[in-house]
Amino acid sequence: MPSIQNITVFIPSGAGAPGFAGILECLKEDSSIRVIAGDINSEAYGAALCDKFIKMPASHTPDFIDKTIEVCEEEAVQVVLPITTRELFELSKNKWRFQKMGVCVVVSEFEGLSVANDKGKLHRFAKDLGIPVPEGRYCESRECLKSCAEELFKGHDQLFFKPVLGNGSRGIGKITKTAELLENEKSGLVSRTLDEWYLRLPQKPKTPWLLTEYLPRMEFSVDAYIHKGSVSVNIPRSRDKMVSGISVSGSFIQNKQIIDYTDRLIQKLGLDGPIGVQWRLDGDGIPRLLEINPRLQGTTSTLRQVGINIPLIAIKGALGLNVSIPEDINWGRKFTRHWKDVFLV
Repeated sequence: MPSIQNITVFIPSGAGAPGFAGILECLKEDSSIRVIAGDINSEAYGAALCDKFIKMPASHTPDFIDKTIEVCEEEAVQVVLPITTRELFELSKNKWRFQKMGVCVVVSEFEGLSVANDKGKLHRFAKDLGIPVPEGRYCESRECLKSCAEELFKGHDQLFFKPVLGNGSRGIGKITKTAELLENEKSGLVSRTLDEWYLRLPQKPKTPWLLTEYLPRMEFSVDAYIHKGSVSVNIPRSRDKMVSGISVSGSFIQNKQIIDYTDRLIQKLGLDGPIGVQWRLDGDGIPRLLEINPRLQGTTSTLRQVGINIPLIAIKGALGLNVSIPEDINWGRKFTRHWKDVFLV
């Protein structure tokens, strides 16, 4: 990939996110790129890896955008590259302020984000498009979840719930008809009976739940890139092993149904830039939509194994530079990830 000269990229939050190191490595394939990274935690591991670290206010606070603009001005930033979910809305709403400064922000428009980031809205949107989704219900209270679960149990043995506005594996759970746990079940996804969950869940959650059937087969995550309405990258990978919702091993698999559904969905939503889409196969092997991450995914860095560097592509696309994307993909190639120690002082 041709060198990008004298570009400063600012990642406002997420220097402590699990996927930060891989994304940074992708950007650093071009040695002329300078990466500034921020996080609310001054001891985020990414502080030891990036060219400059900035302690940032939380992305949901009023100070976040002002601080981001301040950094862009002081550091001559050309591209703002968000990698966490919570900052997307604020950056999208204020994109015009950055554009006036000549700074590109790699984020979709607010309208598309408002559907993609809300799992309840997305579930309805995809269903209306004829894209398969798990059978499910929208629940705003504990009583609603209980009654909807009793209804769904008429056709399903296991159910799954998650906040419609959430990130990673926070707040998720599996509901089973019996109290028996599977021997190979990990602690990250806890199985409990409906009665047990009823005792533990709040009467009214901060954000509603999406309650669905629990799909039994392989899960896939798609790394996609869309620019000016055209999908130029669309690569499914299996999620063979996960730790706290993060893929640590898998394979690149050419599932044409998933590729077609992904292409159709993200174009209809009007999304732009790097997009992640998660699917899971039902008992008949049909892919059903789980959720969208309208940003770089942490495991996006694994695509370098098949010759695609989405973080660099996103930077070049934002700056209006030519992007060359390989057409021949090494389908079937497997990957695994590992931990690495860094020292802050």
